[in-house]
Amino acid sequence: MEEKKYTLTKKELNAEKSKAIGRFASIASHDLKNVLGSLLNMSYYFTKVLKVEGEMPNKMLGLLSSEIKKLNTTVTELLDMTRVKQLTKESCDLFDIVTKSIENSKAEGIDFETDLIHVKIHADVLRMTQVFSNIIKNAKDAMQNKGKISVKMFLNENFADVVITDEGIGMDEETLENCFDPLFTTKSTKAVGMGLTVSLQIIEMHGGKIRIETEKGNGCSVYITLPVVK
Repeated sequence: MEEKKYTLTKKELNAEKSKAIGRFASIASHDLKNVLGSLLNMSYYFTKVLKVEGEMPNKMLGLLSSEIKKLNTTVTELLDMTRVKQLTKESCDLFDIVTKSIENSKAEGIDFETDLIHVKIHADVLRMTQVFSNIIKNAKDAMQNKGKISVKMFLNENFADVVITDEGIGMDEETLENCFDPLFTTKSTKAVGMGLTVSLQIIEMHGGKIRIETEKGNGCSVYITLPVVK
């Protein structure tokens, strides 16, 4: 009997990876967050209460706290992927969502150039704000928290387009091709993170699309398209 062969598209493969991560997160996240919380408390105790002396011990304790916080962020992102199942949609102004995301992301060294319009969409405000905050955070990281981020909105018939452009390091071809893969890491073993994976899920659940244009060393533009309410 001829053996059947099965193939998965890249989108289906990423969906399967997300399911696997979700199963892992639901089982392990509670224990992991408890352990990380305890480690962070111990680091704080040695640094602030016992006040360990010496440059090297304090440097190592600072590094320990930083790494624990990174792990905690990863676990939070894992949990977030499992929670993007249902949306609480309402009629809202996309202008307000984007403006709030920008306000929440303002920091010294970052300049925002905006050209925004008022347009009604049917959306989960909390989740949609999360999307734009994720993308702006990625832009800030790519510029090492120094530079200009452009945020522009356009109305294209029944859709609203939001374009977020940074002056950062951009992505190479491999990173661009795999940036929505929840398990992708770069050759330097530094994780890209799951913010884009979660953002893609949320955008698609709103009937929208997201795409990225980038060039290594020459910035990145993220295009988000969402249906409008007339």
